[in-house]
Amino acid sequence: MAKILLIDDEPLFYKMIDHALKPSGYTLEYAKTGMEGLKAVSVHNPDVVIVDVRLPDVDGFEVVKRMKRSPRYAGIPTLFLTSQNELNTKLKAFEVGADDYLVKPFQPEELAARIGLLVRKSEIYKSARPTEGAQEQASIIAIHSLRGGVGASSMAVNLAVAYQSLWGRPTLLMDTDMHSGQIALMLNASPVHTFDDLANVEATEIDNDLIRTITTRHSSGIDFIAAPSIPVADDAFSDELWPALLKRLSTLYDFIVIDTAHNFNNIAIYMLNAADHVFSMMAPDMVSIRAAINALTLYNKLGYPRDKVSIVLNQILPTGAIKQQQIEKVLKLPIQYSIPHAPGEFVRSINYGRPILTESPDSPVTTLFEDIAYETSNETLKNIPPAAPSPTWKRVSSRFAGKK
Repeated sequence: MAKILLIDDEPLFYKMIDHALKPSGYTLEYAKTGMEGLKAVSVHNPDVVIVDVRLPDVDGFEVVKRMKRSPRYAGIPTLFLTSQNELNTKLKAFEVGADDYLVKPFQPEELAARIGLLVRKSEIYKSARPTEGAQEQASIIAIHSLRGGVGASSMAVNLAVAYQSLWGRPTLLMDTDMHSGQIALMLNASPVHTFDDLANVEATEIDNDLIRTITTRHSSGIDFIAAPSIPVADDAFSDELWPALLKRLSTLYDFIVIDTAHNFNNIAIYMLNAADHVFSMMAPDMVSIRAAINALTLYNKLGYPRDKVSIVLNQILPTGAIKQQQIEKVLKLPIQYSIPHAPGEFVRSINYGRPILTESPDSPVTTLFEDIAYETSNETLKNIPPAAPSPTWKRVSSRFAGKK
């Protein structure tokens, strides 16, 4: 039975359309505003969407544009049903991706016939869509620096919490520094199982049961895989292990945040290559600038596109710090994000093993990490609101609406 979604602020038309479509066996869902409609798309995954041009918040054009920008919903046929009969309005409807246009008042038989055509179009699209790989891949985010002590692990922890609290989606934090990773300490955890359990494991042995064994759930809602408590040589892990592991993890998590070692060893290079986005961390001092130059040079040699890497400046120095404009001039690149100077918050967070996002929701640092998480999320999530928006999503959505 096909499911139709109507987005229209006039309840009368819901009754009229329901009466027109019920003989064909269609189920009609209803939303009164554009934003409610977008939420309903994510909840009901309809076969066809009927939308009015004029809505109380965002208009119908914006609703359709957001749907068409989202790979998960772009194939849902849309029909504008509106009282506006101007040529320019019709042209704009088709420009934003509408499949059909019908003017109110309408004949019930004509509406049913047009919806029938769109339902068949929806069925063809669904049957043609590949079953394997149809689900979006996990977003993989790597945090990297060639210098320790610049806050890379703190960013990894808080960014993972930000993704999970923003979207409520399964999120994994991985500590791949096999010599001195400190993620477990920063989460006030003493896991029994760590990456040490994967030493000398064959790639073919990676399955969901093994992954469940080495992952630990944190109170913030994220899962994490800790680095070995005692340093383990990198060559204890086969090169084939990491592709198999990430492939399996990508079926279980929507976000995978990786805290890498402060070097370019084989594990770090693989994680950086696999990442959709790399955050390159630095502090405002000469040693960090030199390390950042070296890192950027190697990213370039590895063939990373410019938009894959974001430079993050952590303002860890109370005085004598080199100014951001000077650093950008030396690097010949802009710094995308600057973490405000907040030594008390970071030290307290590390000492007590409590992420800043869970302890200080009103902190400027929390605001920054939440915004970074939103900006680096995939378009499907950003264009279609979650069915049950979290407090974090409401805060971030309000901030970005203000910026627009």
